Amino acid sequence: MRSIGMPKKNIVFMLNEYNGHGGAQRVASILADEFIQDGHSVAILSINEQPNEPSYFSSDIPVHVVHQNGYRATLPKAISTNLKALRFKTVNAELKRRRQLVKRRKEVEAFFDAYGNEEVFVIAVQVWGMQWIEPLMYRPNIKIIGQSHESYLASKDSHRYKRILKYYRQVAKFLLLTQKDAAHFESQGFSNAAVMYNPTPFRKQIEPQELYSHKTIVSTGRLVDGKAFDVLIEAFAHASKELPDWKLHIYGDGPEKKSLQTLIKILGMEDRISLKGQTKDIQGALSASSFFVLSSKAEGLPMSLIEAQSCGLPCISTDCAPGIREIVSDYNNGYVTPVDDVPLLSRQIKRLAQDQETFLKFSEHSFESSARFDKEYIKSQWYDLFEELGGQKNEQQHHEA
Repeated sequence: MRSIGMPKKNIVFMLNEYNGHGGAQRVASILADEFIQDGHSVAILSINEQPNEPSYFSSDIPVHVVHQNGYRATLPKAISTNLKALRFKTVNAELKRRRQLVKRRKEVEAFFDAYGNEEVFVIAVQVWGMQWIEPLMYRPNIKIIGQSHESYLASKDSHRYKRILKYYRQVAKFLLLTQKDAAHFESQGFSNAAVMYNPTPFRKQIEPQELYSHKTIVSTGRLVDGKAFDVLIEAFAHASKELPDWKLHIYGDGPEKKSLQTLIKILGMEDRISLKGQTKDIQGALSASSFFVLSSKAEGLPMSLIEAQSCGLPCISTDCAPGIREIVSDYNNGYVTPVDDVPLLSRQIKRLAQDQETFLKFSEHSFESSARFDKEYIKSQWYDLFEELGGQKNEQQHHEA
């Protein structure tokens, strides 16, 4: 049921791929479920889709896929430059992309025309899709909320930065994951920058003593180079001689699986390190573990750390983004180490595994810290944002008219 006095909202999540398996999709699906439970209208606008892949989203949520039948939009190319270089195939591909863009924009406009004059909040989960809704940016009943799920520095070093500069300065609100990231964008002229944390889908305290008894280190994520699971595997291998009863479980799948399996074999760790594959029960996997390690090279505000804390797991993380220190407080609920520092990561793993008193203290603090990411609290912040953008006032005026 909706909160008392809150009119029904129309909310559209726009994603690159609604059935992708990244953190952005997980966060959006958590929010979508919460909004639906409160009686709001939720739909998904997906630019592409992965064939035959399941989705985090409820099957009850209507999904409109912009590009079907396997077509995938490519990055824009400069026609004049490629003509001068006689790259005619590239020019033809770009002309095709532009024709497709015009055609699909009309379909997207028709999608939003179905709402009539009712107010619609569009949550642009990823900036890539903004080119398809650009013609809608100035419709008074459509309020676009842009999101970035990575740090400012990671954005600036990527091809996404130009699109962020082009589109997100003009949206009603641009949401970042940390205060530092918001401050960076504000310095670039983004007067609409604000902060919104990711919500945790669950929050259940487990007795620290029980967690410690599992003697299991856990990590989760796509098996890709950026997650640096090779660093974690090497660090655990170094520490394992002094931790004979401990093991490492890594949940996830991806292109680096074979190389990681080879590394585990070379290090002689087959009986101590397990690649567990994907799991639908992440809460169960965390609850059966002792503490969490994130070894990534770059992140935003990692859901994996938030979920681990929500079960009371202490966390060790690389200092790979400003968002890390908004979750992990060094020597309070875990440890923060430099990126790619195998020796120090190994020492911190040993320290936390061997010092039970510190472990128990960190576990208590970790669960306390997770309150900031409680989904009810984050949802209330979203509702405050909708009201700030004029949702309730405009809707009441519409009904009165």
